[in-house]
Amino acid sequence: MISNGHSNTVGSRRLARVLFLHPSNELYGSDTSLLYLLRGLDRNRFYPSVILANDLPYEGLLARELAASDIECRSLPIAVARRKYLSPTGLAGFLQRVRQSSRMVAEIIEREQFDIVHTNTLAVWTGARAARRTRRLHNWHIREQLEHPQALVQVMQRFVPSHSTHVIGVSQAVLENILVTPEARAKGRVIYNGVDPQVWLNATGRERIRQEIGVSPDDVVIGIVARISRMKATDLLVESVAQLMARYPHVHCLIAGAPVSGQTEVIEKVQALIAASPAPERFHLLGERRDAPDLMAGLDILAAPSRTGEGASLSIIQGMFSGRAVVATDVGGNKELVATGETGFIIPREDVPALTQALDRLVRDARLRAQMGAAGRARGIAKFSLERVHREFNEFLWGAYQEALVVNGTPAVNRTPVAQAVY
Repeated sequence: MISNGHSNTVGSRRLARVLFLHPSNELYGSDTSLLYLLRGLDRNRFYPSVILANDLPYEGLLARELAASDIECRSLPIAVARRKYLSPTGLAGFLQRVRQSSRMVAEIIEREQFDIVHTNTLAVWTGARAARRTRRLHNWHIREQLEHPQALVQVMQRFVPSHSTHVIGVSQAVLENILVTPEARAKGRVIYNGVDPQVWLNATGRERIRQEIGVSPDDVVIGIVARISRMKATDLLVESVAQLMARYPHVHCLIAGAPVSGQTEVIEKVQALIAASPAPERFHLLGERRDAPDLMAGLDILAAPSRTGEGASLSIIQGMFSGRAVVATDVGGNKELVATGETGFIIPREDVPALTQALDRLVRDARLRAQMGAAGRARGIAKFSLERVHREFNEFLWGAYQEALVVNGTPAVNRTPVAQAVY
């Protein structure tokens, strides 16, 4: 466990202890959103501690950032719903992991006297079960749109509200997807993702990025900054841009991201499509990067052609703050972010002709790109600033803690701070 030196108390007052559970240890969308959220917690009121899943061979990027922000974290074998469990034998193994990890986390909750359990994403079931075992309030933070298999959707529509005191959604769409009864909907509230405006408004790396990939000031760079996966539909973007390259010799495509460890089928398909395109040399596969603000600055158009799964794409919000016109599919909460015809275009999912048409229009019209980019930046500043996220989440969590004092009994405020165990 990476422990910090932050005290459990402020003066004589005990801090509200909140245990966060998260399914990965990277720095993609949900990881970064959690990091942003935790950095903005009011440390005069809350003591956060984070459990990160260690079922895959992560580099530990999120853990390092948490430690640098003086936030306690540990990597443990909590159960994470992954594709490999979508079979009768796989499901049995997953449920066994849920039971085992729920007991382990329940012991941590009791021993370290946590007041609230906060689960980040639908992929983690352990927190809900551990909170139930220890009679703690449980918040479920939904960051994705679950669409299939339908049997799993129906299970989560029952399981999430029955095992949660509150349900936060990063868009209205993700809440409506899971909270389907009036009683369930009463537990939900939307807190959109957000970013620090200054990081994206002041990015200075446009020329550096464009020099790196060898494009001129007059070239048009269409890009995607996201994990390479079937969900993110990197392959569909390559198919679309390949058609544009046949028409426009000044179009390039930047792809920044890497696949999930061990899942190589999508990147292999992307590489094959690039090789078969009219201009393979104008596709730029950059792999995993840590300079997203500069990458966004280097683009002219941001593409977000996801097939499914989007709650409220952090990449889209980052692109808006960077002043980029956005073409995104109508999945999850995307249409709550992009004002179609004003800040970009919303198109049907898995519709390569529609994607190509929208990108073509922006490639041909520099003025429209600039207008939409400016409108997107203004919309981002007004609706998706990190300051707003921090304010709303701190207010929500403090209200939840007041409920926890009632549910867990008033002696909670008088508990003696305990020494942190080391794992």
